[in-house]
Amino acid sequence: MRSQQRARMRRFLYSFSTLWILLFIILVLAVMNPSFLRLSNLSTFVTQACFLFLLGAAELVVILTGGIDLSIGAVMTISTIICGNLMTQKSGVPFIVPILLVLLICAAIGMCNGLLVTKLKIPAFLATFATMYICRGGAWLYIGAGVYFSLNSTLRFLATGELFSLGGFRVTMPMVIVLLLAILLHLLLKKTNWGKRLFFTGANRTAAKFTGIQTEFKIIQAHILCSVIAGIAAIMYVSKLNAIDATLGASYHFDGLTVALIGGAVMSGGEGSIFGVMMGALIVSAINSGLNFLAVPTELQKAVLGVAMIAAVFLNQFLQRKKLAVADAIFETSTEEKATK
Repeated sequence: MRSQQRARMRRFLYSFSTLWILLFIILVLAVMNPSFLRLSNLSTFVTQACFLFLLGAAELVVILTGGIDLSIGAVMTISTIICGNLMTQKSGVPFIVPILLVLLICAAIGMCNGLLVTKLKIPAFLATFATMYICRGGAWLYIGAGVYFSLNSTLRFLATGELFSLGGFRVTMPMVIVLLLAILLHLLLKKTNWGKRLFFTGANRTAAKFTGIQTEFKIIQAHILCSVIAGIAAIMYVSKLNAIDATLGASYHFDGLTVALIGGAVMSGGEGSIFGVMMGALIVSAINSGLNFLAVPTELQKAVLGVAMIAAVFLNQFLQRKKLAVADAIFETSTEEKATK
């Protein structure tokens, strides 16, 4: 009985593998420079992680189906550029109008991605890669080298507003928005039949079809939700930047994939969690912040970040394998105990 309790405790601890990786990275950075643990600095890197979380969550939804979306950066660009005039202070339009339009445009592009994958049978990599070029080219045709700037003050507050301070740790609007969205997405993916069917679609699409799940419809829905989350990221990013141009988000799909994979998502589908994405975003943000804090030369930061990411993914996968091994051992032990009774 005690051995089973210890095994269950190990399985519980392994479930938080990304959290232990994050704490280890923070500890290393703190040892190298104790000032890294200042509350003001921690507040800054948590706020920066909010944007990374949105990118990672967008990618996670599609990865769960066994797909990928390389167009989220370009979707962010085209949607905000089309609504750019409405997002400026001089437009006089209520801030909710451009927000809804951006999300609607993103949903339409996501639906196109889903239809390309399911109806035309184009691999998700190629379909979303093509969409990326179409959106980016459309953005250049629409605005060229122009820039929309001086955005709506309410939009600015959503992306940069500070609510209160706790001993130097600034609680910002992005933290609140992302926390609420994370709770909503967690409940959607883990506590609803829709989410469970999405996981099943990615884990075994053939078996999911035989159980009556409309797998193609699920994939289309996943691409729509992915693009909508990317739209939320776009609104927050341009509002923080206070400007919109055609160069926005050139490599954000890579950032999203990095966060999702560090957080435990598997490219074959059917595995991943919002908690993992949140930890992945904090890990990447902590590494970026730490490298800047330690004054690592810019040309070396990408290399160091790449090595750190490989190590984080490897360690996370190692701990997850340990968790599965412990779970199998618990199952075998409980089965043997039942057989002897």
